[in-house]
Amino acid sequence: MADVNVNITPGKDVSRLEVIIRMIYGMIVGIVLYLFLIVTYIVILINFFSCLILAKRIAPEFTAKVIAQATKLMAYMFYVTDERPPIIPEL
Repeated sequence: MADVNVNITPGKDVSRLEVIIRMIYGMIVGIVLYLFLIVTYIVILINFFSCLILAKRIAPEFTAKVIAQATKLMAYMFYVTDERPPIIPEL
């Protein structure tokens, strides 16, 4: 099974313009991520029955990448890092 690694580098200083951009950019990325999370929850539900009946996982890489993207967005929105997450998750 592959590991999920999320590397977050904390930033020191931030500009006022970056705070405004962060709010707008975060909302856009959050909406796109929300759509991916809906699909992920459906995959998790299907995965539950697949594991129960067939003893096989379905799309664990997809789920792991969406969770990593959500973590990166949270770090960006909580002012931990200045590294912007991509708008569309890197699948």
